[in-house]
Amino acid sequence: MEVIKATNQEHFVDALRIRAHIFVGEQKVSVEEEIDDYDRHVPIFIAYDGEKALGTGRVIIESDYAKIGRVAVIKESRNSGIGKELILSMMTYLKENTDVLEVRLGAQVSAQSFYEKLGYEAYGPIFQDAGIEHISMKYLLRDEI
Repeated sequence: MEVIKATNQEHFVDALRIRAHIFVGEQKVSVEEEIDDYDRHVPIFIAYDGEKALGTGRVIIESDYAKIGRVAVIKESRNSGIGKELILSMMTYLKENTDVLEVRLGAQVSAQSFYEKLGYEAYGPIFQDAGIEHISMKYLLRDEI
């Protein structure tokens, strides 16, 4: 298994296919809520096993923080470490290519413990996003200098 940063149309299509299957198909999120303008210009990451795309996620970079989002792993590959590798790859990318101090994300409440195991801390109240309960989480990527 390998996690790569999308560099071509095929990668982008693979990422959208996974997200459509999981978020739109499994979780009943509307296409209008799932696909947005960020997809045109933010780093997108895909986990592959050979030619097969297994998972994806994206990074939105703000001035002093970055937001990881749209993290999805196909059903038959869940609980195999792919989600962890996706998150760690995105965090490594941020550490090596940006000056952001903190990584934030809106975790589905059902995935909160997954992110806590990676060192993320929950903050704020539970909120609804696309009809699904979420919690804000953050990770200090580097100390402010």
